[in-house]
Amino acid sequence: MIGKSIIELDSVDSTSNYIAKAIDAGEYAYGTAILAHFQTNGRGQRTATWQSDKDQNLTFSFALPLSGFDTRAFFSVSRAISLSIVSTLKDYFKGGVRIKWPNDILVNQKKIAGILIENKLGMSPSAICGIGLNINQTEFSKMPHVTSLKLLTGNEVDKYHVLEKLLGNLNMEWELLSNGDFRNQKSRYEAELFGLNQLIYFEENATKMKGRIVGTTEDGRLLVKTNGVEKAYLPKSIKLLY
Repeated sequence: MIGKSIIELDSVDSTSNYIAKAIDAGEYAYGTAILAHFQTNGRGQRTATWQSDKDQNLTFSFALPLSGFDTRAFFSVSRAISLSIVSTLKDYFKGGVRIKWPNDILVNQKKIAGILIENKLGMSPSAICGIGLNINQTEFSKMPHVTSLKLLTGNEVDKYHVLEKLLGNLNMEWELLSNGDFRNQKSRYEAELFGLNQLIYFEENATKMKGRIVGTTEDGRLLVKTNGVEKAYLPKSIKLLY
């Protein structure tokens, strides 16, 4: 169960690093959430850092077992987490919440959450899942197109209340995933996808291009149609512009 046990840390380099070390030492129980009030080296996609003021946001990680999962289904963990965050945010406002492939969450085209998943393979494969969700921070230096629950609602938000809702949604999605609900999950994920069936701009090999997002593959590649030709892109191979 995700978050049945929660370890709170005042400060740590990265909650995902903390879990990786605990797994290597044989001292981690799957589902245990490591929540930090401040990360000195929080990480995002593409080697980016995750900027978060102390005590203002939710920054936590947990690990899930992947034994028995086909490697093609590993991206389903990202889908499940994305859908969980979307469901949680929709409790606070209904419109404008979208999943920006592969693992950012936008509200009105501004980033409110990011997900970082690192798969550890071997005899006991696992996924270390890191989540950063902006709650009460209102200033984001050098970070354009970013928002938070407080900026969107105009009110201070209890981050532990958000965490409780999010953990409930995470456990629901993980149960569905564990029961093999891949096809329905993929359909629900695509229904929330930013830019679906719309013309979008993206960068491939530093070249700006225009195409239409038409869906995702089972293993998480983004399907984009450009000039009538459909191509499947791996995460990090293109950058969506918005």
